[in-house]
Amino acid sequence: MEDGVTYTTGIIAVTEDPFIRKFLGDVLNRRGYRVVGADSARAIEMIRSGNETVDLVITNTPVDFASVAEKVPMLYIAAVPDPDIGSRFPAFRALRKPFLPDQLLAAVRELVGAL
Repeated sequence: MEDGVTYTTGIIAVTEDPFIRKFLGDVLNRRGYRVVGADSARAIEMIRSGNETVDLVITNTPVDFASVAEKVPMLYIAAVPDPDIGSRFPAFRALRKPFLPDQLLAAVRELVGAL
C-alpha cells in the first residue's frame, strides 16, 4: 500500500458498466482502497446514514449526488464530461475516459480527504 492508505478509505463506484466497475475495484483495491459498487440510491443512502466510511464517490452520473455534495468528494468519469457539473460540488474532479490506472490513482489521491 502506498501513501499510508488503509482499507478504511471507502470509495463507492457508481456505474452501470460492469467492466468499468471491475477496473475501478481492481486498480484501487491493489492500492489499499476499499471499493464498493452500488447504484445511486444505495450510495446516497450509505452517505446519509453515516454508518459506513465514504471518502469518495466515483460515478458517471454526478448530478444524482447533488443532495450530498457537501458530504463527499466526487470523481466524475465520462467520455465527454459536462464542464458545468463541477460547479455544483465543493470537491470535484472530472476524468475523461479512457484513462490509465495512474491517472485514476492521481485523481483519487487528490480528492480523498478534500472535504
